[in-house]
Amino acid sequence: MTIFFYILKEYLKYVVGTIVLTVFLFVLFDFIHKTTKYFVDYNPSTETIIKFYVYQIPAQITQALPIAGLLASVISMILLSRTNEITAMRAAGMSPLQIGLPLAAGGLLLSLSSLLIGELFVPRYAQKVHYIQQVQIEGEKDEHFLSGTKWLRDGQRLIHFQDFDPIAQRLTQVHVVDVRPNFRPAKAVEAQTGTYDSVAKVWHLKDVKVLTFKANGTLAHVVHEKNQLLHLPVEPQKLKKDPRKPNEMSFKELTELIDRGDQSGADTLPYKVDLHGKFAYPFAAFVVSLVGLKFGYKSERATETAKGVLLAFFIGISYWFVMSAGRALGLRGDLHPFVAAWLANAVVLVVIVFDAWMSRRS
Repeated sequence: MTIFFYILKEYLKYVVGTIVLTVFLFVLFDFIHKTTKYFVDYNPSTETIIKFYVYQIPAQITQALPIAGLLASVISMILLSRTNEITAMRAAGMSPLQIGLPLAAGGLLLSLSSLLIGELFVPRYAQKVHYIQQVQIEGEKDEHFLSGTKWLRDGQRLIHFQDFDPIAQRLTQVHVVDVRPNFRPAKAVEAQTGTYDSVAKVWHLKDVKVLTFKANGTLAHVVHEKNQLLHLPVEPQKLKKDPRKPNEMSFKELTELIDRGDQSGADTLPYKVDLHGKFAYPFAAFVVSLVGLKFGYKSERATETAKGVLLAFFIGISYWFVMSAGRALGLRGDLHPFVAAWLANAVVLVVIVFDAWMSRRS
């Protein structure tokens, strides 16, 4: 167990170093790029700029973890090999798989950390980043309306409205239709406006017209009312446009977005692909960390640093290429969203296992 934690410590040391370097380079290059024009045009305060970059750190960490796992796996094993420590471990009776076990455990730890950060921290801080950029820096109003939600379905009830005022929390030209199993209308409610009561969580409709229909779908009678209370599956906070990308949302938020899209008849395939991708991408850190397994079969003389670095570079490029191709095929509908998201992990895992097997044979 002492050797296990020794190798794991070396692995995590390079993981932390890679993450710090990656985040630092991102902030540096992005700051230099924005300083040339963006920050000059809007002239934000120093405090605003600091918050703008600090709130991006969780997202940058989740993006950097697979890269950190890949480099840490290769570098730690190469250095252990060059100092003859792997040779000593083999002489002590350790198998290559036992030597590589800390890499797998470390990669799994990175994957779980990525899932945790992406679920608990990234969604909340991404909202702050977009708010700072759009409202505090660019001076836009925080009242963008989410398009594509004017039609909703709640069981046998169809809901439509013309527009939404996020400040007054008011709907205009509201139409609610209850349909029978044969999809013929049973009852319809039309209102000029509907104002949301956040305490009772109910909509106050004004200038209401209630239409009742017979079983054959013909109009039975019409009743006019000044006011009416109605429970609708429409919450004002969910009608505002969310500037975050799908990978910046939590699993719950993304699932609710897909459900609302399916109810309103919108195309939710891109979000389904991103939902599976949000779960598959963190496990890339585990998969690429297995690259170091091959070095457990090599002695110091057979190990070449240049080849190890080139292998890491090749696997990294291959992963991004396959991931982009799989996502493109998923968005076109040629692959199931699950397959599209996990394709890169599966392909790279096969390459790593095959390479380790060839190293074992040689």
